[in-house]
Amino acid sequence: MDTPYAAGLTQTDWLCLSFLSGIGPARLSRLYTYLTQLHSDTSQDQTKTASLFETDSNSPDIISYDILRALKWPEVTARQAMDYLSTGTLTEEQVIKRDQSLSWLAEPHHFLVLQEDLFYPGELKEISVAPAFLYVEGHRNALALPKIGIVGARKCTRHGRDITFQLAEQLASHGICVVSGGAIGIDTAAHQGALQGKATPTIGVMGTGLLHRYPTQNTALFEQIVEQGGALISEYPLTTSPRPHLFPPRNRIISGLSMGVLVAEASIKSGSLISASYAVQQNRDVFALPGRLSDKQSEGCHQLLRQGATLVRNVDDILEECSATSLIFENTAVAQNKAAERTVVHGRTSLHGSFHQIPESASEGAKTLAIALEKEATAMDFDALIRFTQMSAGMMMQALMELELSGCIENREGLYGRC
Repeated sequence: MDTPYAAGLTQTDWLCLSFLSGIGPARLSRLYTYLTQLHSDTSQDQTKTASLFETDSNSPDIISYDILRALKWPEVTARQAMDYLSTGTLTEEQVIKRDQSLSWLAEPHHFLVLQEDLFYPGELKEISVAPAFLYVEGHRNALALPKIGIVGARKCTRHGRDITFQLAEQLASHGICVVSGGAIGIDTAAHQGALQGKATPTIGVMGTGLLHRYPTQNTALFEQIVEQGGALISEYPLTTSPRPHLFPPRNRIISGLSMGVLVAEASIKSGSLISASYAVQQNRDVFALPGRLSDKQSEGCHQLLRQGATLVRNVDDILEECSATSLIFENTAVAQNKAAERTVVHGRTSLHGSFHQIPESASEGAKTLAIALEKEATAMDFDALIRFTQMSAGMMMQALMELELSGCIENREGLYGRC
């Protein structure tokens, strides 16, 4: 049965909204936050939340075009959403995606876990752009385990791979679920180490839809993760193919799920440092493995250590921090305070001046880019932004991701503008 969730929207409704052109995790998250806050306010008044399709003339629309625009949805996406919500209108491609997703969900151990579900991890709800829902293949119970994220270089050294395998195996033996991204290199070693002792499941956070096994050389590993009680999860529609810009945003889920993130090996420009940055923003512990001073693959870890990351000599260094952090995770007041800080109120995003306020925790690159876009009256594409700011492609991708997730910029068919 397709049970109604926030504001009467069912799982099928959320699936269909995720197929709209111009949509993305940040916009779905903002809508979900708005609807759940509205439902909470209504429940406190001891009145029944109106179904989306059962509004009367005396009640304001729960979802309207103006509300979606206030939530930073692009004009075309907002109009498509209203067409679907009012008449069920979908394109032929969207109908195929819907039917394919419903067929997938009908199979054993395939789930769509929304924020309201019991299995949705409470710690993930705390982050600023929590996914409205997660596709889960495998065992949902694994999401409730205490977790540590492990990330690192794809082109890792033999030493880094061996140490990662050992630490992951030891963490699993202590009941800690290892979370990683399923990539080759350090990610693979982390999953393999966690699976070695068959003590605690491991979770793979995919940067693609779950119908894609990427990288393909890890297909057998992904099957083993599921077979041994773990799970593969993704916020992307099932058929989403591998694209470079989709992988950095999933790092916020790895850190958001975890009590802390261990960076095993990383160069100074490694994408693994994005995970560490998210962990800091989410008040998670950051751990780093030291390496040889001459090793380029350890320069990123050494930088993190200089910035205050916990140096890991053995598994006990991680377990000691985890024992304290797990107590914080159990404190529901923390989650309540985090929720109170969210900016969506009565269908409008709070504004500070003429643009959405840049988070204090934003990187210098994100702040520089935001200021540059404020000075420019027109939106620009990726290449134009690089030329305008003189930033590297890697730094630009990270800055764009930070600003879009925080609602400070909009991506309109490849053109980025301040909002």
